[in-house]
Amino acid sequence: MAAINKAFVPEDDFKETRRQDRPTPMHKGTVCHVDIEGIDDSKAPKIPQILATLPALFGAFVLGTYLGWCSPVQPQLKSANGTMTASDEDQQSVWHLLLDEDQMSWVGSLINVGAVVGCLCGGFLMDRFGRKVILAAVFLLYTAGWLLITLGVHASMLYVGRIVGGLAGGVCCVVAPSYIGETSTMSMRGALGMLFSAMMSAGILATSLLGWLDWRWISAICTIFPVVVLVGVIFVPDSPYFLMKQGRQGDAECSLLWLRGDDYNYVKAELSRIEALIVEDAAQESRFSDITRPAVYKPVLIGIGLMVLQQLSGINAALFNSVEIFHLSGSSLDGLVSAVILNFVLLVAALSSSILVERLGRKVLFLLSETLTCLSVVALGGYFYVLENDRETAQRFGWVPLTLLIFFIAVFAAGVGPLPWLVSGELMPAKFKGPGSSIVAFTNWITSFVVTKVFIDMQRSLTNAGTFWVFGILCFIGILFGIFILPETKGKTPEQIQALFVSDGKALENRENANHSTEQRPSRF
Repeated sequence: MAAINKAFVPEDDFKETRRQDRPTPMHKGTVCHVDIEGIDDSKAPKIPQILATLPALFGAFVLGTYLGWCSPVQPQLKSANGTMTASDEDQQSVWHLLLDEDQMSWVGSLINVGAVVGCLCGGFLMDRFGRKVILAAVFLLYTAGWLLITLGVHASMLYVGRIVGGLAGGVCCVVAPSYIGETSTMSMRGALGMLFSAMMSAGILATSLLGWLDWRWISAICTIFPVVVLVGVIFVPDSPYFLMKQGRQGDAECSLLWLRGDDYNYVKAELSRIEALIVEDAAQESRFSDITRPAVYKPVLIGIGLMVLQQLSGINAALFNSVEIFHLSGSSLDGLVSAVILNFVLLVAALSSSILVERLGRKVLFLLSETLTCLSVVALGGYFYVLENDRETAQRFGWVPLTLLIFFIAVFAAGVGPLPWLVSGELMPAKFKGPGSSIVAFTNWITSFVVTKVFIDMQRSLTNAGTFWVFGILCFIGILFGIFILPETKGKTPEQIQALFVSDGKALENRENANHSTEQRPSRF
């Protein structure tokens, strides 16, 4: 895709500059003049952008409540010995559910099944019906899922509720980042995009804070969140890119005025830039074979790589061992208190990432986070090795694993956790954003399922120390990925980002032609 860097400057201070003339997609034969000198989006007010993205961000919050729900309710739902006895069945009433080990494992894992399906269809749905409509549908599904769980009188109702919630979450993981990227300015895109993971962490923390209530009350309170946000979706505009692509120029202009304010002088400039981008994308008929083009398969593969590396960072290993690590540290804290502490650290680190990402850039933050994650995972493996061979010595330094665990969660949540969602949304070409985002989100959920499934087998065959060291090696691969493959997207327009994936040969030819032209140009002196 050619780089169309900028659009019209405001009419009141227009300057004649080099322009690219292209036919507009809405009116055949007319010309769209695309100025390449730039749009000053620093004057755009931030509050409307934040308000517009709140429903998308709260979609992540509600998904977090689904993900965090199992931890506090599992002790309440599981029978004392993990299997259903005759006395358990006699005591069980319609409203008093007891689940055996197998049933509880299905309740915990079925959300992944729903999420995988949601990821696969989310891209098609948002391109067909629009980002706003699908976000509203997401919150309807969230509400339906929580109602099934709250009113559940049989394990099957919990199964269906978790699948429905996962389905909504999978769609949300595709639609929300796209909506945030298409409604925010370059200066706000990074911070708002990183808040997606922070809000997911906030949802997990919320269920931890509710952990002392009965599981039905927890579920009922969680039902309130999507209902409230569903009302809020009504008042936010749809994506200007989607509206322009549908030929609804008036609606797209109203959307940008809502997002940028009446005093913003670059609304027409942004509309022209979007229009030119749509022309560029429509120049070639969209087909499945597009995946063979470097401008498509390169960003998709980078997104897939980021999601796989995120799940292979060892976060599941650390969280699965969190209770044991707290115990080894000599802490007498209740399990729910421990969960609150860890989830609070996760939230604070995720919030800090929204500040760091604009100061350090995507690439530097990813490398810093992946490096510190690698070191902390290897160190945890070393502690478990000492524990397995000299338990008395290890227990004298019980503060070490607790410190490493908190440090690991903090550095993970500051970069490796949220960055894949932000960067994947930025890299994806507009004409392939729907299916591309679906593929990337699908990779995340399916990798999460596989890692969770094989983790117990890894512990049995490799011990805890070996398992952590394997994750350390994978983190080192992530560092190499960040150095040699991951591009920097900070401060770049979508067009400039897509220009990064033009084939090396073509880019080299363009540079050589430019150099040759410069050499032939007579000297000004």
